[in-house]
Amino acid sequence: METKLSIIIAVCDADNDTKRIKETVDSALNQKDAKTEILVCADVVSEKVKAFLSEYEKNEKVNVFYTSERRGKGGAYNLGLRKADKNEGNYICFLNAGDTLDPGFAKKLLAKANECKADAVACANNTEENDIDSEVFSEALQMEDYDKKALLCVNPGSMESKIYKTQIFEENGLWFPENLLFEKSGIGRLALLCAENFEYVDEELYSFGKKPENEEVESACIDDMYMKTLFTYIAITPAKKRKQSFLKMLQEAMLDCFPEFETNPYYYEKYDDDIKDLVTLHMENPNKFLKTTMKMESL
Repeated sequence: METKLSIIIAVCDADNDTKRIKETVDSALNQKDAKTEILVCADVVSEKVKAFLSEYEKNEKVNVFYTSERRGKGGAYNLGLRKADKNEGNYICFLNAGDTLDPGFAKKLLAKANECKADAVACANNTEENDIDSEVFSEALQMEDYDKKALLCVNPGSMESKIYKTQIFEENGLWFPENLLFEKSGIGRLALLCAENFEYVDEELYSFGKKPENEEVESACIDDMYMKTLFTYIAITPAKKRKQSFLKMLQEAMLDCFPEFETNPYYYEKYDDDIKDLVTLHMENPNKFLKTTMKMESL
C-alpha cells in the first residue's frame, strides 16, 4: 500500500488574507509524485474566508472542516487529527495558513521515511533559526538512540517542517492545547519523544510566511489584556460604580504597551465597527467613553 501524507492546514480568525490562504492550500495541492490528502480545518473565520474556502470544497483532493466553537489554532489541528487517515504507516504534517510547501516536500520526506523506517522526518526551512536546527539534527543522527532522543526533545526545532507517523498521535493520546498561543511547542517535543527513529532531509522544503509573528501575539494580548477587561468591566459593574480612574489607567496601559494597536490587521478584522468605535472613543477620552456607555444602557 502506498504511503499517504495527511496535510492539516489550520485557518483561524486572524487569517483573513485569502491570497495567503490560497498560496498555502495551492502549495499542498501542488505536491508532486506523492499520495496526499489535504484537510483544511477552520476555527472561527469571517464570512469572506468561509466563502473563499467553499470554492476548495469543490476540489476532490481537499476536505474543509469547521470547529463547532472557538477553539483556537490548537482546536483546528485537533479537528484535523480526528479526520486524518488512520491507516498504519501513514504520515501527517501541520501547515500554518500563510506558509508554503515546496512541490517535493511530501515525496522527499516520505521517501526518507520509507527508506529508513522513520517515525518522524524533518527538513530545512527558511527561518533564521534553521542553521541551528540543521546542526542539532545532524549531531543527533550520529548519536545513540537515547542521547539522540534527549537532544531532540530539548531542541525540537519547528514542528511544521516535519512529518510524523499518524500512529504517534493516535497511540499516545497526543492533542494540541486549545485556545492557547504557541500550541505546538509542547506537542512537538512529545511527538519526538514518542518517535523511535528520526531522520532529516537537508533541503529547504518548508517556507514560513512573511507575516510578522509579533502582530499575531500582539493581537492575542490586545484581546486578553484589554478587550475582555474593558467590556467585562462595563458588563458586570453597575453604572454608578464605574470609575473613570480605572478606565484612564487601562487607556494609559494600552497606549504605553501597544500605542498603535488599532492598526493591527488582526484587531481590525476581528471586531465589528461599533466595538471599534467604542474602543477609539476610550483611547481618545475615557470620560466620554464612560458617559457614552451609560447613555447607551439607558436607552
